[in-house]
Amino acid sequence: MGKSRKKTPVCTWCCCKSQKRGKKISHRKFRRKEATVIISGEYDLLPTRQWEIVEQWDLGGDGKHYCGHSPNEEWYIKLMSK
Repeated sequence: MGKSRKKTPVCTWCCCKSQKRGKKISHRKFRRKEATVIISGEYDLLPTRQWEIVEQWDLGGDGKHYCGHSPNEEWYIKLMSK
């Protein structure tokens, strides 16, 4: 994957490179809540969205932002590589 590049220069704010761990935990909580509600038979309490159970602000990053277009800069080359 040495030559593959992103299409748009977008990166996450804050101190994390990836939100993978937070998403993994939130999906696990969602599936667990869903399973317990189905077992209990109270289908009207089923969560429809993941964010009903886990707050988005508990994830590692605080959203994404557009970094602009600077193809000659070193930070831009590093950001655009996958």
